Amino acid sequence: MKKFGLEAQLVDKVDSVINNNFSNVFKQTLEKINNKNNNANPRGLKVKESLLETMELNPIYPIAHFRSRPFNWKYFAGELAWYLKKDRDINYINNFSSFWKGITNPGTNKINSNYGALVLNEQLEWVINSLIKDKDSRQAIAFFNRPEFQFENNKDFVCTLYANFFIRDNKLHMKVQMRSNDMFYGLTFDAPFFSFLHQTVWRCVWEARVHKGEDEHLELGNYYHCADNLHFYERHFDLADKIIKSTAKNKNYSLKLKDSFFKFENGKLKYTEKALDYIDDIDSVLNKNLKMESYKNILSNYFVL
Repeated sequence: MKKFGLEAQLVDKVDSVINNNFSNVFKQTLEKINNKNNNANPRGLKVKESLLETMELNPIYPIAHFRSRPFNWKYFAGELAWYLKKDRDINYINNFSSFWKGITNPGTNKINSNYGALVLNEQLEWVINSLIKDKDSRQAIAFFNRPEFQFENNKDFVCTLYANFFIRDNKLHMKVQMRSNDMFYGLTFDAPFFSFLHQTVWRCVWEARVHKGEDEHLELGNYYHCADNLHFYERHFDLADKIIKSTAKNKNYSLKLKDSFFKFENGKLKYTEKALDYIDDIDSVLNKNLKMESYKNILSNYFVL
């Protein structure tokens, strides 16, 4: 059966899964850093690191899943809902991880790194508007880190600097620039969210171009993840060795949006009913101590996994 519209633009992305699905890229990058054996001790914590790293990813396959370190569907499901809520308070995300308790702003229960609060607003509107007005634009950038986060004793200095979107050869590419990235606690959840962001911008731009009567052919391009410092901590040294040495074939999970979470009208982003349904679904299972598979099932209602 011939595919049309958005689905047609995804064919190449799905066919290229073998080359740049995230499990493969993650393992290769882990081995590269391990072999370099460059050690540092930021804040007195031993890390292995590599500087100025770039990974080329398939935004349909951003899940790093291994037998020795399965993907945490529960945390990602909760984090995505938390980002959609744009909630900087950690009470909600505490239901999914205690990580954020250690980096709250001094004297508060809030953090800086809720990515939804940072870019699911006029930042992403700027990106989409820029690409609609000029498909060759070099200005479609959404900023995450801010000068206001440069203050003494800030425990949550946002790791992501910006996401740059650009169309070339009728493909919408995205480059994410990180100042610093922990491979296990950061990258494995950053990649799925940024892929969600990539697909969101692509859908909004594609729909707007069709509405304007322009050529509907716009493919989802590559996702380039760049980190000035890519690293993993001593607590993950043994796990890194297990992943590197493993010869087991890992399942390649996708994360392809079934329906848009946003609609773009009159230059403004608005949630669709699907986005609101997703938030309600995650809210409804708070404090129910569900198994990992239950969160994966919820996600499968909104993504092709």
